[in-house]
Amino acid sequence: MIDGVIVGLTFLFGFGNVLAFGLRLGVSGWVAPLVAPASDLSVLALLIAIRQLSLRGAPAEVIRPARRLLLIPSVATAALNVAKPLVAGEIGRGCSMRSARLGAVIG
Repeated sequence: MIDGVIVGLTFLFGFGNVLAFGLRLGVSGWVAPLVAPASDLSVLALLIAIRQLSLRGAPAEVIRPARRLLLIPSVATAALNVAKPLVAGEIGRGCSMRSARLGAVIG
């Protein structure tokens, strides 16, 4: 239960950051909410797929490409979440936001 709450709040946190950044860049109000969850949902889908492959006993040769692919949306998500504070010149805030999000996902 608590894990679900943490994942949900983390998703909302990322959604808000990317939405605000998109709107600041001048992305249409109709497009920004569609783009915002794309990287988070990609990460979630890959995590679920890797877990299912592991549970079904898939060999490492099958799981390894999915784990490599997981790096791309993970880096994109991290970059999008800290982009707004970094563009605004708030480097400390951007770094602390990423650390908080990473802590929520790992912890």
